[in-house]
Amino acid sequence: MHITEVKVHEVPMNFSWLSEGLIANPMSIYPAYRKKRSSWFGPMTAAIVEIVTDEGLSGLGTVGGGKAKLAKPIIEEQLKTLLVGSNPFDIELLWEQMFRASQFYGRKGAVINVISGIDIALWDLVGKALGQPVYNLIGGKTKEKIPAYVTGNLTERHLAQGFRDVKLAVPHGPADGREGLRKNIELIAKTRELVGPDGDIMLDCYMALDVPYAIQLAKAAREFNVLWIEEPVPPDQIDSYRQIKDAVPDMLITGGEHEFTRYGFRDLIEKKAVDILQPDIYRAGGISELKKIAAMASAHNLPVIPHGVGAATYHFVISTNNAPRAEFVDIYAQGGRPALKGEPEPKNGFIELSAAPGFGYELDDEILSGKASAALIW
Repeated sequence: MHITEVKVHEVPMNFSWLSEGLIANPMSIYPAYRKKRSSWFGPMTAAIVEIVTDEGLSGLGTVGGGKAKLAKPIIEEQLKTLLVGSNPFDIELLWEQMFRASQFYGRKGAVINVISGIDIALWDLVGKALGQPVYNLIGGKTKEKIPAYVTGNLTERHLAQGFRDVKLAVPHGPADGREGLRKNIELIAKTRELVGPDGDIMLDCYMALDVPYAIQLAKAAREFNVLWIEEPVPPDQIDSYRQIKDAVPDMLITGGEHEFTRYGFRDLIEKKAVDILQPDIYRAGGISELKKIAAMASAHNLPVIPHGVGAATYHFVISTNNAPRAEFVDIYAQGGRPALKGEPEPKNGFIELSAAPGFGYELDDEILSGKASAALIW
């Protein structure tokens, strides 16, 4: 079997609370861009990579990052040359070749997003070829079902859906001063009342804070038994992560959503910057790279709780001992549906996976034709 074609299917995404709501972000310090992410992010697209073989089998993988229009030129200009004619079972070799060949303009960001989508598509293809779910190929089940928490500020909706653990998107950052901090704490307090004493509350800060503000927020949040504060500062400020951890040792500090490959996560681990690693499978390098990240983390007794939704994420989590739970981002609150048919969805706070070959999903022709809209994937 060999690869004959690499296709890219671009998928425009719906606006949602993630893009249109008031959520603290790296651009919140500028008044013109404070109210919504779409004011500075621009149009968001996803891409589905489809790898086709001479035996008629194909595999599908999602490209992350929200700027997937970049996927097609990156693949057409270079990566396709490395893939066509190759054995799709040679996943490790192909990953390393794509990474080495693109280092002069890649290493992080859009190129690794694209390599992630390709890697996921290869695993899907191999699973279909062998008639096995991907989780059986990368370690087998370490748990029968996956506990899932939900991300979003619509807690009443989420409790009605059966979730008990919620992650809030923090609305205000340093530019909003004491009034913004007060409103953040009010949101946390209200959420604690709704979920009760036993539900976990986490805070997603999306790179929006600075060290003094993050420390203030963490100290105030302790009263409400907040489990972790996520990505409080930009990803390159690794020493700032450590400063926050040292100042609030009884609060978990997490990050990694915007980090890339084993090399970026090696730095987070070696500097003891975070308590939990949160790679995004569609950005950090795909299944192949997340397994390496998890192995490094395991040697340092660190859990890995990936950022994001979807089958690839959940197959990784169910097959990885030090991945205790998964995230479900409520991307459907304003409508839309997954870009791929067959994506697993939580029920009563848990995710169960079928034994379907590959990741168990397929292309949605209505999404690709524009007759239906895809939910926002951030």
